[in-house]
Amino acid sequence: MNWSITDEDITNEDKSGVEGFIKRLEESFKNDGPPIEGFRFLKSGKEMFDITREIERECQKNDLTGKLYVGFQNVAKFDKEESRYKKITESGVNVVGFGTGTSDSVHSTGLQQWVDLEADTKRFENQWYLIAKDPVPIIFAGWEISDAGNFGIGGITSPGKEFKGFISGDVRLVEGALQHLEFVRRQSVPETEMSLMELAETLPYPIEKILVVADDGKNETLAKLLEATSKFASARSAAMILYDMSAISYLINPYPSSEYQKENSTVIEKNQLSVIGREYLSNQLSVCESLGVKAGAVIPTSHGFSHLSTWAEKESADLIVIPNSMVRPGLIDRLKGYTLNNLINSTVIPILVYSENGNARIWTKASIK
Repeated sequence: MNWSITDEDITNEDKSGVEGFIKRLEESFKNDGPPIEGFRFLKSGKEMFDITREIERECQKNDLTGKLYVGFQNVAKFDKEESRYKKITESGVNVVGFGTGTSDSVHSTGLQQWVDLEADTKRFENQWYLIAKDPVPIIFAGWEISDAGNFGIGGITSPGKEFKGFISGDVRLVEGALQHLEFVRRQSVPETEMSLMELAETLPYPIEKILVVADDGKNETLAKLLEATSKFASARSAAMILYDMSAISYLINPYPSSEYQKENSTVIEKNQLSVIGREYLSNQLSVCESLGVKAGAVIPTSHGFSHLSTWAEKESADLIVIPNSMVRPGLIDRLKGYTLNNLINSTVIPILVYSENGNARIWTKASIK
């Protein structure tokens, strides 16, 4: 799904392209399933405003345990809502805000994250919306179709203000929009190198699972990486997955049999590793556990970062960790597909590159544009 208005969305009947976008959105998530549920098209800015207030009240009333994703268009709009959202966050709602610009208020109001966007009137994330999955799925999206010069300026009753949008309770639309916004927020990371523990404190989104490259314990760089990543994971209360690079061979299957491989086509726990001759991985998991980190291991069967990213996506990792030495690998490793660009282009998951001096930097698709 392309979450931006395209030329194909624009028609003579609707120069804004919003109706074409919404139709494409419906078709994309309906697929071969039943019709989209609880869908209603909206044009009234006043009605949209009332809907946002109703969603906000519902979130507070139900002590939302999930997240509320809110599009403010720009930080000036958020500043006008600062007191309201302070109360919402204090009630236990995790709010992720999106808009252009930044201010002190977005960092002091208790938001889980403020995502500073590039200005773009056609992208979904730059619009006015409230989306939550709990306690009930709900998506409201209001697309401003005013003149570009008036976009995000003034209130809904200001002269020249026009909107088109929709509301729906269909979980397919809700999950699709949340998945897109999660991708957008994870591109918004510190772009400077800092110590790994500083990064643990400042990374603005939750980290629940980390995939880190590992080997048979003979590489001192990867041993240091394991220890450092374990400390990072402990600080973020995250689990770890060790991706055993030394297990990969073009000639030998790392599993005792193809049937055993099929049975273990997921993360392997510590007590199973000795059975397949990976005692060294069991020992490395003990390092993680000594720091209070739950960990398992992956035994890959193919070379290249595309295979690694497939595992990371399959296991819903929030972060991939590699050593700085893999950013500019030698010829043989490059031919095997181990380059940072290959990794970035094969996954939407942020990549943490760790240097032996203790510093680290996050790389995403946005980093290489």
